[in-house]
Amino acid sequence: NCRLISIADPVPAGVRSITGSVTAHARESNQENTGYSFVNCSIGGTGWIWLGRAWRPYSRVVFAYTSMSNIIASDGWNDWNDPSRDQSVFYGEYKCTGDGAHLAGRVPYALELSDVQALPYLNTSFIDGDLWLKPYCDSLISA
Repeated sequence: NCRLISIADPVPAGVRSITGSVTAHARESNQENTGYSFVNCSIGGTGWIWLGRAWRPYSRVVFAYTSMSNIIASDGWNDWNDPSRDQSVFYGEYKCTGDGAHLAGRVPYALELSDVQALPYLNTSFIDGDLWLKPYCDSLISA
């Protein structure tokens, strides 16, 4: 339920050069139990940005139920100039909405997740949240 606000350099109308990235996950091996999962979020702000770039070969990022504005580049993701990473990264999108959520122009290694594929990323168990997150309480949030 977070709002991600890009402060990347604005891009002049008609120009499509990348000025930022929401994530740059660094997972060195498929055995590492790490990654980013954004659920019920919104992405806005400035720039022309990727959802993620592969800082390391096994980068893992999922966006689910996320509203994406038109600042998201149509390819969505980047292998950080290492095509070998196309086979090892895990970049997933699940039931996202908005002008930046169109999957038609995404890189071939980006995944449109099925219900079964998305399930492990939709709650805090993915990050062992029951071990360290305090219980959420609406009364702690001021209007």
